[in-house]
Amino acid sequence: MRGVNKLVIEVRPEDEYYEKALLFIRPDKLNDVHLLSVDAERLLTEINSGHSTKNHHRPDPIFLLLAGISAGSAISWLIMLALGLISPQ
Repeated sequence: MRGVNKLVIEVRPEDEYYEKALLFIRPDKLNDVHLLSVDAERLLTEINSGHSTKNHHRPDPIFLLLAGISAGSAISWLIMLALGLISPQ
């Protein structure tokens, strides 16, 4: 870590997974310590709930597997239909 004079807020969330979080404060944002504390709590709540603005939702691997199998089956069926290997009923 560069620099020795860093301002740090230690937040101890009421959560079973996290003991504490250390947030390093930008020197130009030291105007309101209460606002920093409230914002730190909000940030940790967002991270814990999984709704952070930087947290992108990833699809479930099972859903991706089933979607891939379905798409592959549909494409295979269309190719066989186009080649005349099967006939529509």
